[in-house]
Amino acid sequence: SAPPRFTSLKAFQESELLRTPLEEMCLQSKKLNLAPGGPEDHDGIPAFLMKALTPPHPKSVENALQLLVDLGAMDMDSNDLTDLGSCLAVLSLEPRVGKMVIWSYLLGCARPAVSAGVSMSYKSPFILPPPHLRRDADSSKVSLSEGSESDQITIINCLRYFDRSLKRGTSPANGFCHANFLSFPTMKMIADIRKNTARELMSVGLPDAIQNGGFHNRGANDEALMQASIAAGLYPNVASRVRGELNFSTMTNRKAKVHVSSVNSCKGQPLASKCTKSKGDVEFIIFGELVRGVGSFTMSQTTHLVSPLPLFLLCGELRVRPAEVASEEYNNLSVLSVDDWIFFLCESDVASNLVVLRKRLNSAFLKLVSKGINSLDSMEKDAVMTLSAVLRSGHLEMLTR
Repeated sequence: SAPPRFTSLKAFQESELLRTPLEEMCLQSKKLNLAPGGPEDHDGIPAFLMKALTPPHPKSVENALQLLVDLGAMDMDSNDLTDLGSCLAVLSLEPRVGKMVIWSYLLGCARPAVSAGVSMSYKSPFILPPPHLRRDADSSKVSLSEGSESDQITIINCLRYFDRSLKRGTSPANGFCHANFLSFPTMKMIADIRKNTARELMSVGLPDAIQNGGFHNRGANDEALMQASIAAGLYPNVASRVRGELNFSTMTNRKAKVHVSSVNSCKGQPLASKCTKSKGDVEFIIFGELVRGVGSFTMSQTTHLVSPLPLFLLCGELRVRPAEVASEEYNNLSVLSVDDWIFFLCESDVASNLVVLRKRLNSAFLKLVSKGINSLDSMEKDAVMTLSAVLRSGHLEMLTR
């Protein structure tokens, strides 16, 4: 017979440096000037982390620094923090989630984005019920998602209903949690951390995210804008599939499926079964984390990206080239590509307009993190309002197909 499971367990828990992501540690060591040098210097971040009693693997440090460079939070050569990196170092959020929240200020959905960001960085409020209640728990989760096909938006909805019930007292809030298989202490903790995160954002010159109204919350209930914020922050954690496929392919060509904890894995959810998109169309999903399972990879904290427009306008490196098609019918077409991974065919004038809009949005984002939301000029504000209109239009167009 097989040996007892405990014989394979380690005598002591590993150091936190060996089992947690290092991005926040890298940001803090720069912010506190503990590692002022570059990646190869004796006073750089890798050298500083190697001084720990149980130092992390060099590859883990390298991956963390590369992620921060890709996010735009750190300079590749000197490892100095950019304006975005300085903002992220203040936030008690995982860096990608922090970037998602900062983008939400431009997109006009700061309040829900902070709620989603805190829950992603803390833990899921959903409890694991006994086997005979799991079907009821899944039904509750699907009901709370309100057709969004998004774990983040499901949590936003949970917090909205929780806030309402809490205003009537602890007992109604407890009742809401019990009826929907939610942990009251976890929900309360997320609500409290949300206030703290809002204060941290205010300390870097951004308006109060919790306060309703204002430019930063003009589209607080708009699903298209929230999906765009999630994509802008979590990219390159994007996977895709085409008609007939059950599993998704990530940007690194790993086959993955939705984790059982996600609302998108519940019975009856579109992403839990084979793709039914039209031939030639691609279905996209954004995920928070890719977990290695026994036989395959699974994606947690998932959101179905209804329209691909957020990927072109907010993610990666956008490139345009003429379409090489031997037909006069396709003479006026161009190929749009994001990081040479996602390719789309569109009219050349539309492609050039998207590129111009993308440049203005990048300028607006850089100004937001360096000088605050009130520093945007009229051209940048127009670009942001155009973005909102384009995202809403694309989202609606895909939903009605």
